Amino acid sequence: MQGVFITGTGTGVGKTAVAAGLAWALRRRKVDVGVMKPFATEETFFSKKYRSRDTAMLAKAAGASEPDHELNPFFYRAAASPLMASQIKNEPPVSIAKALAAFQNLAYKHDFLLVEGIGGIMVPLTEGQSVADFAKLAGLPVVIVSQPRLGMLNHTTLTIMACQKFSLDIKGIIVNMMPKKPNTVEQRTPEMIERLSGVPVLGVLPFSKGSNYMTIGKALEKAVDLDRLLSM
Repeated sequence: MQGVFITGTGTGVGKTAVAAGLAWALRRRKVDVGVMKPFATEETFFSKKYRSRDTAMLAKAAGASEPDHELNPFFYRAAASPLMASQIKNEPPVSIAKALAAFQNLAYKHDFLLVEGIGGIMVPLTEGQSVADFAKLAGLPVVIVSQPRLGMLNHTTLTIMACQKFSLDIKGIIVNMMPKKPNTVEQRTPEMIERLSGVPVLGVLPFSKGSNYMTIGKALEKAVDLDRLLSM
C-alpha cells in the first residue's frame, strides 16, 4: 500500500499540522487519503466525537468518516508517553497487535494512508516497544518533521540514527516553522541537516501565526514535490 509515517524530532514541532496539511493537499488532488493517530495522550477529551485534538484535526483535513476508535485506538488522559500514561491512569497498556490491526483495516479502505506518531520516534509505548517498533511493523516510509531552531541539528540527527537502527525507510525531512526573517543559523539549518545526514529535505514551511491545515496544505503544495511523495 501507499502511505507515509509522520514522525518528528520531538513534541511540539508541528507533526499534526504537517500531517493534516498533507492530507488536505492530497485530498485536493483527488487522492483517497486515510489518516490515523494510533496513540494519543492528553489531559482532557477534546470533544464528544474525538478524544484527541490531533485526531480531530487529521479527520477534518482528510474528510474521514471512520469513528474515533478506528482512527485512534489508544488514548490516555495524561500528558505523557503512552507507557507512562497507562501506568499513571492504571489502564491496560498499548497493544501493538491491536494498533496494527486497526492500521491494516484503514490501509485496506484507502489508497494512501497518513499515520502520525506521538512525540518522537523513540517514545515508549510499552516496557519493551517504542513508536519505532510500530513504524517498523507498519512498513511505511518515514517523513521526519523538524524545525530550524537552535538544537535541531542534534535532535534531527538523533532521530535519523534511531530510524536507521530500526531499518526504517526515511524518505525525507520537512523543516517546519521557518521564521519570515530567519537569522543565519535558522536559514542554514535545512542545508546543514541535509549535508550532515545525507537525508533529503523535502521542503521548508514558513511560520505563520494562527495557521491551520489549509494554510499549511497550501504551503506544502508549494514547497514539497507531492508527486514524489505519492510514489513513495
